[in-house]
Amino acid sequence: MMEGITVSFAADNPPLSVIAAAKIAGVSLTVDPSLPSGAGCTFYFSSGFKVSNADAFLRYLGRVAQISNFYGQDPIESIQIDEWIEYAHVFSKGSEFEDACSYASKYLSMRTFLVGYSLSVADIAIWTSLAGIGQRWESLRKSKKYQNNTRT
Repeated sequence: MMEGITVSFAADNPPLSVIAAAKIAGVSLTVDPSLPSGAGCTFYFSSGFKVSNADAFLRYLGRVAQISNFYGQDPIESIQIDEWIEYAHVFSKGSEFEDACSYASKYLSMRTFLVGYSLSVADIAIWTSLAGIGQRWESLRKSKKYQNNTRT
């Protein structure tokens, strides 16, 4: 049985990728949005262990998921997933946003998923990065400029 996990964060900065991935992975999280504005997130395990890095915790979720291949089916896919998790942060850099959208859209033009043939934490990381941008992403999405980034 998996131990209890609480994620604490600021209400204005929720770890969307982790919350979405946990739900898909079948991992129960207690959500605590009580930290001060602008604070990062911290994950507390019932054993006393804590992690203060959302990307590291996202990888953990990929490994313990109840669905197969959520963190890849082999080490090569896992390292590709790691690259996409790190790349997801580029979407929040204003000057690099459109280039990042273009790159992801071209990459997805011949694929359904970022890595392999099933949903992975890489897909969650990129999707939540785009969703977290807000109005800027909404206007680009409606323009259909990057259609491969918005497929459902």
